[in-house]
Amino acid sequence: MRLGIAACIVLLTTGSGTAIASSAPETQTEASAASVRELLAATHATAMLQQVMQQLGQQVDAMVKQKAPCLAPGEVSSALTSPEAAQQMLDLVVPIYQRNFTPQDVRGLLAFYRSPLGQKMLRVQPVVMREAMLAGQQFGRQQFEQRIAQLESQGKLTADGQCPAMPAAKPAGGH
Repeated sequence: MRLGIAACIVLLTTGSGTAIASSAPETQTEASAASVRELLAATHATAMLQQVMQQLGQQVDAMVKQKAPCLAPGEVSSALTSPEAAQQMLDLVVPIYQRNFTPQDVRGLLAFYRSPLGQKMLRVQPVVMREAMLAGQQFGRQQFEQRIAQLESQGKLTADGQCPAMPAAKPAGGH
């Protein structure tokens, strides 16, 4: 479940949502909520957020089925999967963007994500992330195998990766 929550946070930081028009003017230092929601929509973050929350809901349902079989699927997970929950999560994210991006930043990001390059970024980013994750797994596996081989050659591990038998303790008193 922690992985699902972490994924939700990662997805939120890359953005998406629904565009909402607002007549409230932007301040010099804080982007309007409407412009942030527009950015979130342009980057598909709302759709991604809803998908992640649905996946979390499925994980919660599986846990509940094991721990509390008397509850019907969805009785607990509905707290995450409802449209209201997704909206509440977006409401929590908008001020974070507002604190960290100026109105000019948001306009620049919107221009980028609406450009052909920005659209390409949105299209290929999942592929790049997946390939980077696989490369990281392969790198980690290679580093692990090399380190285990070093420990084996140093005699700290046996050839089957186990700790070597400890020599019998010498009795106190010398013999």
